[in-house]
Amino acid sequence: MTHTATAVNQSAAQDSAPAATPLDLDQLYRKHRLHLLRFVQRYVRNAEDAADVVQNTFVEAARCAERFSGLSKPSTWLFGIALNLARNQVRRNCADMLEPVDENFLEQIADSDADPAKLYELRQIAGKVQALLDQLPAPIRATFDAVLDGEATYEQAAEQLDIPIGTVRSRVSRVRTAMRQQCV
Repeated sequence: MTHTATAVNQSAAQDSAPAATPLDLDQLYRKHRLHLLRFVQRYVRNAEDAADVVQNTFVEAARCAERFSGLSKPSTWLFGIALNLARNQVRRNCADMLEPVDENFLEQIADSDADPAKLYELRQIAGKVQALLDQLPAPIRATFDAVLDGEATYEQAAEQLDIPIGTVRSRVSRVRTAMRQQCV
């Protein structure tokens, strides 16, 4: 056979082959929507995403209906589209969960007080301060407590304790000086 005879025979074979039947998308929707939804839900594990994927499956099927060759059942073709779209959705969901992290992220969330050596040192300082406060005479301790613990101003502490403001200032100053010397 010659090349032209082969081409004519192939053309005749194609003409005699059954043509792809046009898809009835309404019927496919009514018949397979719920099956597709359950299929996709098992894959994406999210009802809202599954509904979106099924909707997009039918949109894609309508867009590509003329390319359906008829070599498989329409439901097989439809489920193939749904599977591809579901895979894409799962990839998007995974990508959303793995947001890029700033390089300095760990430094930002690191607890600087979690250093055991620093915690030990702070506890020792706190012990020294408490011991110093316990040794203070009652009037000086009351002045110091009113100003620092009570968050009162010097004027308010002087009124509460019924002493001159200069006495409040000198007592607080003495306590601070003693603490600096003790903690250095």
